[in-house]
Amino acid sequence: MRLERDSIPLDKEFPFQISEVELNPSNSHPGTWHWHSYFEITWVLEGKGNYFVNGQEYTMEENDIIIFNNVEPHGWKLLGGRMKLLVMIFSPEFVAEKISTFDTEYLRPFVERGTNFKNRVGHEEPVNTEIRTSIQEIYQEWQERKEGYPLMIKANVLRILTMLIRAYQDETKSGEMLREKKNAMKRLEQAFTYINAHYCEKITLEEVAASVYMSSNYFSSYFRKFTNISFSDYVTRLRVNRARELLREDGANVTEIALACGFNNISNFYRLYKKHMGKTPGYEKSKNN
Repeated sequence: MRLERDSIPLDKEFPFQISEVELNPSNSHPGTWHWHSYFEITWVLEGKGNYFVNGQEYTMEENDIIIFNNVEPHGWKLLGGRMKLLVMIFSPEFVAEKISTFDTEYLRPFVERGTNFKNRVGHEEPVNTEIRTSIQEIYQEWQERKEGYPLMIKANVLRILTMLIRAYQDETKSGEMLREKKNAMKRLEQAFTYINAHYCEKITLEEVAASVYMSSNYFSSYFRKFTNISFSDYVTRLRVNRARELLREDGANVTEIALACGFNNISNFYRLYKKHMGKTPGYEKSKNN
């Protein structure tokens, strides 16, 4: 798993976007997760895939909806040829001005996660149809841009958030937990940058911890707590996914590729590749050459 931060610029006056997105084998990277500073509501228009978020795995299919906040690392894995999505993103400020306590209530589905909360709103759930109807109206307003369209879009977004509040009432008042995770992701961002630049080399927990001014023991537990994966597993997944790319594209042999990706023990490389990819490196290479 490679963890990256997305940076999609939103208009300061109207920090909202909605667009259709197609995922296919050429632009879908199952080993890469991302997080960002805005909220997202995604509707699966076509296709099927697994969605990984907040330590959970959801199988998503046509007309399912998934939501997540601005600190949850997440990623897709296609189950078939392609997926077509309608993706709606907006900043917290789009919904709630800092001076308005009333408006912040709309952010509860993203901020306060009760024990009954789940990211997936399945097509079988009664609230799903209502939400999709509002998203359709939002998308039409966004495309047509008639007079007053920003107000119509915001009204429908607030309607969706109200439906989510009713469906997922808060039980644990975990807003403080969310703020803690947001701060943690900012603190770890420099570590991710360092790891992503050096994972094919001999990289140690100690040097990465030092890059963010933590002790190795503290960094190890901190990393696992906020990413739901250990440091060593994270590096291994980066290396395996890089090896997979080279096996599909490069003319080098398996041993050369293993060494280039940071694996100094070839038998260990074969074992880990099979564990994570479900096939051997040799099979992967022969299939794509």
